[in-house]
Amino acid sequence: MVSTVPPAFIERYAPISGNATKFAEYLSKPLPRSFRVNTIKNNSVDVVERLENDGFNISLVPWYKDAFISNSDKRLGTTLEHFLGEIYIQELTSMLPPIFLKDEIKNANSILDACAAPGSKATQIAALMNNKGTLISNDLKYQRIKALRGNIDRLGVLNTVVTNYDFRSFPNLKFDVILLDAPCSSEGMCRKDPSFFNRWNERRYSYFSSIQKTLIAKAFSMLNEGGTLLYSTCTFSPEENEAIVNTLLDNKSAELIPLSLPNLISSNGITEWNGTHYSSELSKSLRIWPHQNNTDGFFISKIIKNA
Repeated sequence: MVSTVPPAFIERYAPISGNATKFAEYLSKPLPRSFRVNTIKNNSVDVVERLENDGFNISLVPWYKDAFISNSDKRLGTTLEHFLGEIYIQELTSMLPPIFLKDEIKNANSILDACAAPGSKATQIAALMNNKGTLISNDLKYQRIKALRGNIDRLGVLNTVVTNYDFRSFPNLKFDVILLDAPCSSEGMCRKDPSFFNRWNERRYSYFSSIQKTLIAKAFSMLNEGGTLLYSTCTFSPEENEAIVNTLLDNKSAELIPLSLPNLISSNGITEWNGTHYSSELSKSLRIWPHQNNTDGFFISKIIKNA
């Protein structure tokens, strides 16, 4: 159970959440226990059958064939399947960025996960690459790098090089596909952090947005012409989402690709916030609210670099 949700938090997002009452209700609910089958090691049919034989009650996720929910109190992290790297315990919205890059990944010669630790999306991308090609997985913090390497080894990923840079000073290489899952205020993850609202304040938005603007400009500069940048955060704040992408659109030759996924309930990105107007292109972005699919909150923009 999360800490009490401040009324000011609900009021802040009431105009854009679609249903403020449901939004508030779901913020106080525990998250489902979700996981992804690692197709590098095994297939979903075999893994789920073994878990069910071990007493787990497993539900399918309607929008991703390798994602599942455990409805049991038993811990997935103690299973042989987890130990062997056949499953990755991962929140459902965290699986979305690689899904939305699936087609580009198939045709890319070079892929970068700019802020990769602890490896949920990097290992998923590697699986979508069939463990072939080259994926660079970078992260700033050495302690997180250790977790990233541990997960890469456990899941049997062989096509990934791990780097330890502040992405703002990453070497100026060129990539066909870049995933920038940017550091953020993490509001969307409040359901699994009981203390989150004890420290919530709006001053954090300006701190993170200044970093995000630098990171997205750096990532875009490293794209090959025609390349794809996917920008994502696990926060609700437009200051860290639409405003960041809007800055890129204002200054670079970039365009957004509309996003949707069958059976996934989502909202469009917003084009106005507190009197500030953004490009109409931002409506092509995707927002996930907790009450739509019983998940974390999430934001995604898919950006193409024009010549």
